[in-house]
Amino acid sequence: MRDYIGDYIRIDGRMIPYRIVTATDYFQAKGFNDTEIDKYFDTGIGELVNQIIGIKQSCFLLRRVSHSCQSLSDGLFNLKNNLIHELRNEHSFEFDDEFVEEYGH
Repeated sequence: MRDYIGDYIRIDGRMIPYRIVTATDYFQAKGFNDTEIDKYFDTGIGELVNQIIGIKQSCFLLRRVSHSCQSLSDGLFNLKNNLIHELRNEHSFEFDDEFVEEYGH
């Protein structure tokens, strides 16, 4: 991608409209207390939520940086959905993807 664009690419996290940028942000916005949040990190749920949010942000940026990144963005989108599925099936935790979208705007 850099070869295509050259040295003029500027990716700035401020371009991302999501106010929820970490699992802790997500848990706090959903109203969980510190004890519940600690439990989520101890059981691996926090790490998966961080990964989902990171992938979500990456997809947003890739789709705006270059049209040639569509297939990469699609692959990351599918990975995000797989992680959401893993959270639901293996940890009985429902990640609210729409909430992250709505909360950021």
